[in-house]
Amino acid sequence: MDGSQLRDLIGQKRPRYKEQYRTLIESISKKGDSSGKGDFSSFGAFYQTYMYAIVIGIKLDKQNFIQASEKTNDFFVFSQWSPTSIRDYILMMLLNKSEDFGFKLVELENAGTEAIEAFVIELIRQIEGYANAGFEYLQTKWDNENMKFRNPFVFVNFLEELS
Repeated sequence: MDGSQLRDLIGQKRPRYKEQYRTLIESISKKGDSSGKGDFSSFGAFYQTYMYAIVIGIKLDKQNFIQASEKTNDFFVFSQWSPTSIRDYILMMLLNKSEDFGFKLVELENAGTEAIEAFVIELIRQIEGYANAGFEYLQTKWDNENMKFRNPFVFVNFLEELS
């Protein structure tokens, strides 16, 4: 399987997030307007907030996997996330970590359908784990330091704190 076929398979998937973060996502994301949420700074569209949470989870090197008993929401199809440069950057970061979760990319080229599907499922699970860890971090900030969300650079500042 070549890289474009693998990208297409991944692109069809809809990562999930824990229902407990829905209110947070709605509070810090723009939804159909650009006016923000009162005095609080808001991030981009929902999928951009999701990408931001993934980056936070990766920077924290922490995952918060979805348990079978937890309520979840499906997210947008991966191929529709934009900007595509950030989506592709996230994908490259995770592909770079693929050996950490049991797959060697070079072996996928000649792998069978079952192995490829297992890889894609695990990759999406990794995306969800990092995103939920990022949402957990943001939820803690929202609950304990929500005045920081009044700063127009809040999202850059959080990334700088993690560096």
